[in-house]
Amino acid sequence: MSHPTFKQMMNEVVAYGSCCECGSCVLVCPHNVIEYIDGKPQQVAKKGGAFDFCGISQGIGCDVCAQVCPRLGEREHAIAEQVFTGDAPYNGGFGRYRRILAARCSDPELLKRCQDGGVVTALLAWARRTGRIDGAIVSSADPDKPASPKPKAVTTEEEILGSGTSWYTYCPNNLALEMAEQLDLKQVAFVGVPCQITPIRKMQLRDPAYLVNGRKKQQHVDRQTKFLKGFAERVSLTIGLLCSEVFTFNGLMEDTIANKMGIALDQIAKFNVKGKVLIYKKDGELVEMPLREAQEYARPECHHCADFSAEVADISCGGVGAADWTITILRSERGEEIFDAAVRDGVLEVRPIEDFEVSMKVLLRLARKQRERVPIPPGRSPSFVRPGGYPVDA
Repeated sequence: MSHPTFKQMMNEVVAYGSCCECGSCVLVCPHNVIEYIDGKPQQVAKKGGAFDFCGISQGIGCDVCAQVCPRLGEREHAIAEQVFTGDAPYNGGFGRYRRILAARCSDPELLKRCQDGGVVTALLAWARRTGRIDGAIVSSADPDKPASPKPKAVTTEEEILGSGTSWYTYCPNNLALEMAEQLDLKQVAFVGVPCQITPIRKMQLRDPAYLVNGRKKQQHVDRQTKFLKGFAERVSLTIGLLCSEVFTFNGLMEDTIANKMGIALDQIAKFNVKGKVLIYKKDGELVEMPLREAQEYARPECHHCADFSAEVADISCGGVGAADWTITILRSERGEEIFDAAVRDGVLEVRPIEDFEVSMKVLLRLARKQRERVPIPPGRSPSFVRPGGYPVDA
C-alpha cells in the first residue's frame, strides 16, 4: 500500500480541482498545519510559505492527512476487497454486496418527515434506542442558515429524528468526528455521501507502521498514530447515501430558489430529487424545478467522484427510481445483522428488489455513468478511477 504525501495531496488533489471538501485531512492533521477554509485545506503553519509546504512532512515525516484523502491513493473499487474480506459475496455494477432490497420505515408519521422510505433515520433511531450505538454523525439543519446543513454528532433519538432531511448541498460530515471524540462516543454510526465514507475506511485500513522511520521521537509517533486511527475507531457502522452530485448553496438556494423563484429559504420543509427538484414548503405547497436547471449549479468537484453508491459502506441507501421506498444495499455482515434486527423489531418493512425493476436499471445506469465521467488525473491510468480501466464513452 502506497503512502502519499502532503505535497501530493495539495498539488494532485486541491490544486488539480478534485478535492471533495470532506475535511478529513484537516480532521486528522496531528500538528495543526492545515485548516478548513472556504471548503478546502489550507496551509496555515508557515505564514507566507508555499501552499504545499509542510515542515513536519519534509522534516521528521508525517503525511497522515494524505493517507485518508478519498481522491488520493487507492480509490473505492481498489479498497473494497480489504474492507469486506470475503463477507460480501456478490459483485455487481454498484460494488460488492450481500443483499439488495427495498425498505421503508413502519411509522407513517416519520415517513412523512424523512426522505424517501425513511430507512436511515428509522434505523439510527432504533439503533440508539436499543443501545447498538451511542451516537451518530449526521447532517443537521443549521439553525442560523435556513435550508443549509451542518455536520453534527447527535446522541438522542430526538436529535436523530430532527436530522432526517436532505438539503442537496455539501456538508463536511467527517469534521463532526471531532465532536464525537469530545463527547467520548464509542459506538458511532456515521452517515455520509460516498466521498465521506471512503476516508473513514482509509483510516480503518491504514497501517500506522509507516510512521516509524527512525527520525522522530516515540511521542510524535504516538500522536500521529492517534490522529490517523483514533477517529475511525469510534465508528461502528457506516451508512452511505447514494449520490451523483450536490449543488452549491449560493447558486441553487440563494440565487435561484430564493431570488429568482421567490421562495423564502426559511419556509422550506424539505427537498427531494426525482428526475426533477421537488421543493416542499412548510405550508404544504409543492414547487417543482427542472433538474437540468439545478444541475447548472452542480459542484465541479463532484465530477471527480466515481462512486455513486457508496461502495465501501456497511449499508448503502437511496431513493433511486422509487417513490416512498429506499433502495437498500446490505454490503457487510455487520450492516446486514443490524438491518435484519430492525426488521424483526418491526421498525422497517421490506420488499424484494424484483418489485423495483426500474430502480435496478437506474442504479446500474447511474453507477456506470459516474465511473465513466471521471477525468483521469495526469500521470494516472484509467484503472485509478475505474475498475478494469474501461475507457470513457465518447
